[in-house]
Amino acid sequence: MNPLKKRLTSALSDGGSFRRKIITSAALSTLVFVVHLITRIVSTIVLTRILTPDVFGVFAVVMTFIYIFEQFSDISVRALILTKEGELDDDFLRSCWTAQILRGLLIFLLCCCVAFGIKLGQDAGWFPAESSYAVGVLPYAIACIGIASIITGFASTSRFVYERNMNFRQISIENLIRAVVSLTITITLAFWLRSIWALVYAFLIGAVIQVIFSFALYAGPAMRLNWDRTNLKLIIDRGKWIAGQSGLTAILLVADRFVLGFAMSASSFGFYYVARQIVDLVEMFLSSVHAQMGLQVFTELQKHEEASVWRRQYYRYRLLFDGLSMLGAGGLMTFAPTLVGIVYDDRYAEIAPIIQILAVGMILVGPGLLREAFVAERRLKEMTKLSLVRAVTVWSGLLIAVFGFGSITGGLVVIALHRIPEIGFLLTKGRREQWVSLLNEIRLLPAVPLGAAMGWGMAQLLQGFV
Repeated sequence: MNPLKKRLTSALSDGGSFRRKIITSAALSTLVFVVHLITRIVSTIVLTRILTPDVFGVFAVVMTFIYIFEQFSDISVRALILTKEGELDDDFLRSCWTAQILRGLLIFLLCCCVAFGIKLGQDAGWFPAESSYAVGVLPYAIACIGIASIITGFASTSRFVYERNMNFRQISIENLIRAVVSLTITITLAFWLRSIWALVYAFLIGAVIQVIFSFALYAGPAMRLNWDRTNLKLIIDRGKWIAGQSGLTAILLVADRFVLGFAMSASSFGFYYVARQIVDLVEMFLSSVHAQMGLQVFTELQKHEEASVWRRQYYRYRLLFDGLSMLGAGGLMTFAPTLVGIVYDDRYAEIAPIIQILAVGMILVGPGLLREAFVAERRLKEMTKLSLVRAVTVWSGLLIAVFGFGSITGGLVVIALHRIPEIGFLLTKGRREQWVSLLNEIRLLPAVPLGAAMGWGMAQLLQGFV
């Protein structure tokens, strides 16, 4: 029996057929998303009434740096464990754990260096007075939040073994508990501190909880430092491509925060940050479903030698993602003003038009899932090229729109539609592999006006009720 078949047989032996595990995963992901949605709504309603908009703007900058350092140092222990050929041995898991810890220390040091540089820039007057980068607390918050990377580096790698075997029960339990606990901690700290430190300390406490759960909920070998040269060589050889691709993705995803954070005031940037969180709700759900089972699904699809079988199964998998993303895009375009009026106070009225622009980009969520097919085949060079195309598009578009034409609205349009060149690249490559059907790519576009009609109807209903 070849290694892939053996691994899949082992994964499917506990819990029924592959199809049943996919359905179970989707159901659990939906449950987790509903809880996350409720906690996000409650958190947003409460926190926006306790904290001022500039707090969210400064915190967005803080999270930008921690995110970009995490991505540039991302050797993706999770992906390595999920895709490693053959059986997993304890030494390999411990080597991955060792690499995690070293990565966490590196991120903390980078955060300290950036904090020091920003402090020097503030003292020298490099930043506009109204910019988020000129706020005095920023460098201290960046240095403090870097500690979370050291903490999470000690999380057990056994969690990824459960994902590899598609045993999602413990993972869902962890996500549910963490969502509720994090909400409680964040709101409590916000009432107490009423500053950015409430968000920073909540993030640190969340990191501690993540480590505790990784050992309490997932059975596995005892973690200890392991310097096995063969394992570390494998981690580095594969991780360098993942780190490169993740670094490009980071450059892409933080472009808005760097450019807009510099060009907008802290309060206006806070409006953007809150609006982005609302638009990301649908994408967060779809991403959580896809992240939990996408790699395993595409690995299974690679078994089909006939392209027609692969294509049919792929578009069947896409139905949920295309349907919800397009309905959500249309719905937010018409429902955003009513939503903002209900959820937020008058200080946050500027959020609605930002949501309407960003929602257009949700139409491109479905085609982007094809990236995982290249990961399943470990074609990491193609992944790096895709990330490079996307990064160049968003950075060049934002710089031209914001600084060339002086248009923040133009920058928002770029953010919403920047994936178009990447999608074109994916569809072209997919056609060559006979994975893509252009007719299937546009089959659910009518869901966008349907979602818009549903959003308009809901807005009229709620306005009449109020």
